[in-house]
Amino acid sequence: MTKLAKIFQIAVLFFVASCASNIHKLAQKENGLKLDNFYSSYLALEYLEYSRNLAIQKRWNNANYFAKKGLDSSYGRKVIPESPVEWGVAMADREDAIMAQKRLENISTYEAQKALPIQMAHLALLYDCWISNDNKPTFKTNEFSRCKLRFYRLLEEIENYIDDLHKDHQSQTNVVEPDFERFEVMFDLDNFNLNDKANQRIIEVIKYLGTLNGDYRLLLVGSADRSGNRLYNENLAIKRVEVVRNYLIKNGVAKDLIEIRSYGEDFPDIITQKGAQQQSNRIVGIYVLKGGGSFAPYPLPLITNNVYKDEIIKVRSKRGLK
Repeated sequence: MTKLAKIFQIAVLFFVASCASNIHKLAQKENGLKLDNFYSSYLALEYLEYSRNLAIQKRWNNANYFAKKGLDSSYGRKVIPESPVEWGVAMADREDAIMAQKRLENISTYEAQKALPIQMAHLALLYDCWISNDNKPTFKTNEFSRCKLRFYRLLEEIENYIDDLHKDHQSQTNVVEPDFERFEVMFDLDNFNLNDKANQRIIEVIKYLGTLNGDYRLLLVGSADRSGNRLYNENLAIKRVEVVRNYLIKNGVAKDLIEIRSYGEDFPDIITQKGAQQQSNRIVGIYVLKGGGSFAPYPLPLITNNVYKDEIIKVRSKRGLK
């Protein structure tokens, strides 16, 4: 054997020993890696198995390279997908490979790797297997040809999982607004009798009811300002409601179509200090609910109060309700 041949043989043996050394180092960590539930550990195990298969085929250079990637992953170092350009992927297939790499990078988030560590690790390995073998003459016929097919199948499964994960599965709550018209009958201070303006307003309500085609119901809500004591205001509000109800009944509105509520000074249109006189709070609100039914599901009379109404709108917006 010539001196040059001996030198070459020694170099080959040294290189093989180096490859075996990387695989051996990674293999020594195998049991510990199997006990970890981390993406980096699963990826290291994927590269270990892949390197062993490459070594069996005596592809020492690739075996050493991917064993080194496995070691890097076992130490928690970032491992990036292989480059189609550097591996000499054919121009006809290069665009497909680059697009696949972008899709892989888009889903390779910390959240995905934490939620699906095994699947994400296998996906990363399948991509590297595909890219590092695509330009080999035997790629189309041997086991490595399956890497590309498996990669795309698993990629689509994970993408669908992530898309589904980001969807809002909470059932949407729709706030049903009543289809109603509202009229206000105002009263003088410390009084429950109908003045001329109040009479005119109730006549407008009766005319409106005559234009409706179909069923309806009425809700009368009595209120008072805060100029008197609470008990007095409660009684005053009730009397105002009764006066309006009796007027409507005398003018042809059926008694069983009318519901009444009285809230005294609790739900004013304009919030004031105690003792303040405010005519817009001395009212009976007349709600005409179209289509019949009941007022029970609706937050009346809160819906008439601008302050409460603004708060309701804010809460709806925060919760994404319509």
